[in-house]
Amino acid sequence: MLVTLPSATNNPPVFSVTNLVILLVVAVVVYPLQKKLRESVSRRRRERWAEEDRLAQAELEQRDRPSPTDEGA
Repeated sequence: MLVTLPSATNNPPVFSVTNLVILLVVAVVVYPLQKKLRESVSRRRRERWAEEDRLAQAELEQRDRPSPTDEGA
């Protein structure tokens, strides 16, 4: 027990090749997924905004048209 105590108090190295490989593998897996997710969310957001703009424009055109009862007066 006393033999392992001094080695337990030593700090492990901060940089290691194993940690670098793990980081690279995680980056290679996560980055494409994150990029694809961002693209799909942005596309859906643009589609939603376009639809909201079309609905707002149609509503404005509906308000600007005279109603049939106003034409007869």
